[in-house]
Amino acid sequence: MPPDINDPKFKKLAAAVLLRHERGDAEANITSAIRDFLIETQLAKPDEIVEENPPSDGSRRAVDLTALDTFIEVKRRVSNMQAGFNPDPDYVQQIDDYLALSANEGKGVRTGILTDGKYWLLRWHGAGAVKTTATYGFTLLNADGWLTLYEWLRDDALVSLENIPLDRESIERHLGPQSPAYQRDIDTLKRLYERSDDNETVKVKRRLWHDLLRSALGEIARDNAQMDDLFVRHTYLTAVIGMVVQASFGIDIRALASSNPADLVYGREFRNKTGLQGVVESDFFAWPAEVGGVNLLATMARRVARFDWQHGSAPNDIAALLYETVIPPDERRTLGEYYTPQWLARAMTRELVTDPLNQSVLDPACGSGTFIAEAIANFIEAAENSDMHPSETFGKLRDSVIGIDIHPVAVHLARAAYVLAARTAIEAASYTSITVPIYMGDALQLRYRSGDLFAEREITIQVNDDANTELAFPVSLVERPETFDALMGDVAEYIESGEDPMLALDDHHINDKAERDALAATITTMQRLHAEGRNHIWAYYTRNMARPVALSRAKVDVIIGNPPWINYNQTVDILRTELVRHSRNTYGIWAGGRYASNQDVAGLFYARSVDLYLREGGTIGMVLPHSALQAGQYSKWRTGAWRGSQGTRTLSVDFGYKTAWDLERLQPNTFFPVPSSVVFARNLGLAANAIPLAGEIERWLGSAGADNVQRVSVAIIDTSAAGNSSYAGYSRQGAAIRPRRLIFVERIENSAIFQARNTITVNPRRGSSDKAPWKNLDLTAITEQTIETSHVFDVYLNESLVPYTTLEPLKAVLPLKTDDNELPIDESGVGGIRLGGLERRMRARWQTVCKMWEDNKARANKLDLLASIDHYGKLSAQLEWQYDHGDRPIRILQSEAGEPTAALLSQDTAMVDETLYWITCKDIAEAHYLLAIINSDAMAEAVSPLMPKGQFGARHLHKHLWKLPILEYDGGNALHADISDAGKSAADGAARELALLKQERGDDVSVRIARRELRAWLRSSEEGKRVEASVEELLGG
Repeated sequence: MPPDINDPKFKKLAAAVLLRHERGDAEANITSAIRDFLIETQLAKPDEIVEENPPSDGSRRAVDLTALDTFIEVKRRVSNMQAGFNPDPDYVQQIDDYLALSANEGKGVRTGILTDGKYWLLRWHGAGAVKTTATYGFTLLNADGWLTLYEWLRDDALVSLENIPLDRESIERHLGPQSPAYQRDIDTLKRLYERSDDNETVKVKRRLWHDLLRSALGEIARDNAQMDDLFVRHTYLTAVIGMVVQASFGIDIRALASSNPADLVYGREFRNKTGLQGVVESDFFAWPAEVGGVNLLATMARRVARFDWQHGSAPNDIAALLYETVIPPDERRTLGEYYTPQWLARAMTRELVTDPLNQSVLDPACGSGTFIAEAIANFIEAAENSDMHPSETFGKLRDSVIGIDIHPVAVHLARAAYVLAARTAIEAASYTSITVPIYMGDALQLRYRSGDLFAEREITIQVNDDANTELAFPVSLVERPETFDALMGDVAEYIESGEDPMLALDDHHINDKAERDALAATITTMQRLHAEGRNHIWAYYTRNMARPVALSRAKVDVIIGNPPWINYNQTVDILRTELVRHSRNTYGIWAGGRYASNQDVAGLFYARSVDLYLREGGTIGMVLPHSALQAGQYSKWRTGAWRGSQGTRTLSVDFGYKTAWDLERLQPNTFFPVPSSVVFARNLGLAANAIPLAGEIERWLGSAGADNVQRVSVAIIDTSAAGNSSYAGYSRQGAAIRPRRLIFVERIENSAIFQARNTITVNPRRGSSDKAPWKNLDLTAITEQTIETSHVFDVYLNESLVPYTTLEPLKAVLPLKTDDNELPIDESGVGGIRLGGLERRMRARWQTVCKMWEDNKARANKLDLLASIDHYGKLSAQLEWQYDHGDRPIRILQSEAGEPTAALLSQDTAMVDETLYWITCKDIAEAHYLLAIINSDAMAEAVSPLMPKGQFGARHLHKHLWKLPILEYDGGNALHADISDAGKSAADGAARELALLKQERGDDVSVRIARRELRAWLRSSEEGKRVEASVEELLGG
């Protein structure tokens, strides 16, 4: 019960503490006043406080007060007579030593407070540098601050608050990074992990976790230290989620923390009392219990137990909420993790699962369990409205809603979502043991042998060790999930306890000789792995990884979900070959060619899910990138007739079964990294004629998640079927002149008395588009550097381009001279350059930046610096044009992304960056013709459906505009001539407007302002209106 804030005794208690501080009383007197405050405010009971408590057994030293899990060390003056809150380092070291002794010698993971009554400093073992800011420190300025002190002690130091409400804010506040207790637990886990880096069990779990994470998310651009940090946080998450689930089902986790803290992650008591298998068990993240971390687990459990699990109602998505709290949004985006919003999962579930009591539903990429929870809610609602007895509901539900995911943490989230959503059904059930059907497995089945007789009888799991160890299981057993799961759990426990694991075969009545013989060999292998310290994970790993094979033999009525959207070139090498093989040879949906770099695995996941898991006549609905509706990389997939190059069979679907949903126009469109769609289909099997994804789609308009979303029918525009203008052949992307920090420069004044002839002095240019790691480098070596002017080039970038005209170009230092016709290439030279082709100062600079490039580029990047800049010959091509214009002596620039923008480039020697395209023209009339077309609103509207979509709409223009019917300029064509003349007038007017803008705002007008003002002028001026009228006639005709 919280203290009465109107009761004056609490202010008096705080005043007593402060008075003893101000008088400089003995430490014992201050300690006594603090003890009184803790007891009277009910932060701790008298029997929860110990005075003069040794931090470890045998220690001659003692902590002044121990309250709950917190050491309180009291001093007369914390700051050693200095003004303000500046804790004496010796005192800080003293409390840190106490905390270290307690943690290292088995007395528990504790928080510490160093205080003199006025200043209060929070510490924990491994806390690092002293922080006195809010949360980590508190200052009691006067007795009126007693309530704030009480709240600080309650929430951050003693963590004594009970019956914490189960709302998002409280969960984030007490279990996430905002809490000092969270930082303490993470630091402790990191130390445990670092001390156990040579433990074979921990190494195996860390390796398998990493392999599965890469399979789920693709290649992860992080070093080992960063991945270790993520592994530790995933460990914290899964431990807390497991404790939450146990507490929600009535397990007294506080008592378990005292009697058997290891079981908080092993889950034996939970399984014994609830009969629920496969929810809390020894997996990748149970390692703290195996390496001396039981005290930490106990501390964490006591903190989790302070929530009101029994009388409150934990939200079904609490596990996902915890995940989002611990792994921040920017990091989730970096990892490529995006979870489906609940409103979309609910809409899809209601659309597809129309008879929940008689339809089996599978989510083969179940992630955090959003679709699982919605399918369960749908089922339970139907069960409650039927004559089904409550005791039968869960048994039926268990066979009706199933999930698979290869992400090792996602399955924890989904299992928690499953049991919390099904809690009422579980409580009414009467099963002694039942497995929750959420499996950590490879839904695409790329990791299993298939296609031979042996694979029909056994499922083989690779251990991936130097001995090429395999664990084989009879398919007939795997298809009996209750028996298989319980058997594997018992085998692992028998091996762990030293009993004969073959007894488990008798316990579970495995009487078939073939099954017993196959399992005998596998059990022997598991015993060997245990002897090598590598057993603890394999029972969990194998029974989960084997489940997709068994599921593919049973088939389901409905598949629903949100598959991974990663590109093939982001996938793990070992799987990429198999992914491409299935895409090309099994289903014939590989687009390849110019679409290869854009092709993602979502289409393959959709097709393979139909093939492996969906019964003939069954239905599927999945969230896909918006490009699935229209882009070229999905063109073969959209046919619905998936026949591989080997031509052995054709799998057919009916995309016309339900109209696809176009979610691009919903606002805000930030729930996925790119706009999305939902595509439905019916499995027609191997004999029927496919119905392609064509005709109309249903576009959703309005606010994302709102009840009043408007749905309108619109035609599908297949961008791969659009024609090509001949200008596509005259258009070329600029060069990849990056890293910008190493190449672009700004001229500065030379500090010498005079400047060497034909040189300038430069600094690296810093810009908002600079990327890590380059923007964080120490560039002293190329700062205030004098360089020959022959190596300094004007370069036009997207930030130089405005409608019809340009702003000032940037300066770049390049490894060629202004009068060179070709690059001084030497493949064996520094950075791919023949150093003799460079001036002396440039030669030194080039060697410096090449070393920076090699030291800091991505490990997967094998290109030297020149090869990167001149990738696909994009720089060389510009030199060739400068040397010989041919019959196309004029260039215009076109934006690579965003709203179509173009301008004349009058400087022949200037270079063009990759953020722009350059287009050659026969004469100035043709240039004006193209400028008018590209800068028009009519063009922007016409090309938008052909462009790939980002969160903020049509994003990358590239050459998509040349899919429109834009004929090559013909001066004899009256419309062409009129467009050219209109373009010239608009260009002249834009130049005048820009000059006026610079007079008003200064020469350094930003590209954003210049584009905004010029487009406003174009839309209101006669010149702009004339352009629009003539271009509309061209595109309309």
